[in-house]
Amino acid sequence: MTARAVHLVTRLNVGGIARYLEHAAGAVDFLMRGRVETGEREAAWAGRQCVVPSLRRSIHPTDDARSLVVLRDRLRRLRPGVLHTHASKAGALGRLAARTLRIPCVHTFHGHVLEGYFGTMGSRVVRGIERLLASAALLTATGPATARRFEGLLGRTVEIVPPGVSLPDAAPGARERWRKGWGYPERVALAVGRGAWVKAHERFVSTARASGYLPVVAGADRVPGALALGHVDDMAGLYAAADVVVSSSRNEGTPFALLEACWCGRPVVATPVGDVEWVVGEGGIVTEDLEGALVRFHDPEFRQETGAKGARHVRERFPASAVVPRLRDL
Repeated sequence: MTARAVHLVTRLNVGGIARYLEHAAGAVDFLMRGRVETGEREAAWAGRQCVVPSLRRSIHPTDDARSLVVLRDRLRRLRPGVLHTHASKAGALGRLAARTLRIPCVHTFHGHVLEGYFGTMGSRVVRGIERLLASAALLTATGPATARRFEGLLGRTVEIVPPGVSLPDAAPGARERWRKGWGYPERVALAVGRGAWVKAHERFVSTARASGYLPVVAGADRVPGALALGHVDDMAGLYAAADVVVSSSRNEGTPFALLEACWCGRPVVATPVGDVEWVVGEGGIVTEDLEGALVRFHDPEFRQETGAKGARHVRERFPASAVVPRLRDL
């Protein structure tokens, strides 16, 4: 059994990496993935794949050692031309396995996982592992701030391979249906992201309410003070129903939710972290003063003008059709 490009991801939960791989599917000849964790929703994958049950996001020495053995065995049988790893755990174990089998490897950093995700001790471990494995793969990142952060840590060049984005148009009447269900609020602010500390949903809720918006969160089941929707299939309709999309994150990589918001013509208000400014362009306000920015978007004309600028920016810079050629070239 042979495969040209095998991609390995820690888990295929609904989120940015899954969307990245969705648009990259034409360059993914075989996918290896671990299991999602409790409370996460698994994304669908239609192509050739296998699941490594012991591979998961949380650190577990016994399972991690077992995963390394399984990965080496399956890579030996697959005989790929290249292994492309995504996310920290898959990146560490995949690069180790590829090095022992002399398989060329590419690793993509999708975000700033060095702070805010694994706690103080876990972050130190991740930084140490990344330094040890820096020479084991060609390194890429999804945006310039992410690339610079890892170049500073590792002393290695990190190539930028931008993601792509594409959403269908919202169905006719989608905005009306969503807002009717919410009781026809005057203004709606939408945040998209799982209920993790790094997303700072509590700040979003307090800021939105102080600015005169109904706070709505997609991707999290419980957010005190907000209308939490959990997983939403009709994201195009939900973006259409919002007046502004907000990211209050403490840390980010290249946030897909903001790419999608801009694609749909929704203006963005976001904290200046990671690659947010690069993603948003003129399609929003990137600032620590979230409340002040939200008040500015009370003006419907300003919302419309800013949303249109964001749509042009994202459709020109992040076309989904460019992802496969970029990865094949890489």
